[in-house]
Amino acid sequence: MRTGDLRIAKYRWDVRLYFAVTDYYIDDILESLSAISCPKKIMRRVRQKMAARKLDTGFTYSNKRLRQSVMVVGITSSPAEFLDSFEHELRHLVDDIAKTDGLALSGEAVAYLTGDTNRTLWPVIHDFICCCHE
Repeated sequence: MRTGDLRIAKYRWDVRLYFAVTDYYIDDILESLSAISCPKKIMRRVRQKMAARKLDTGFTYSNKRLRQSVMVVGITSSPAEFLDSFEHELRHLVDDIAKTDGLALSGEAVAYLTGDTNRTLWPVIHDFICCCHE
């Protein structure tokens, strides 16, 4: 598992990241969700989802008032599936930031936010999508 924190300074947004997580880390993730005031109902769903041990899943929860998110990408079945799950969760994160700041979802600001976040996280996500070891 890899964890990390991302600060998106332009939007004053903080993200706690979890990549390649298993059910072993449920308590850590729930603690991070609790720290950003995630509703108990959502936390129960997250616990159930992680306990199911399905591949190729993830979730993102954002507290827009606090401008904080938790993004999780579970264990994936292939590099392509990691990229798919990561991009799916990244889209949720970007949408949450865009809605909070009143950005047009089809505008340039959202496109730059997506690209900038991808570039910032490249050193981490590269390890999960590199096919050179197969």
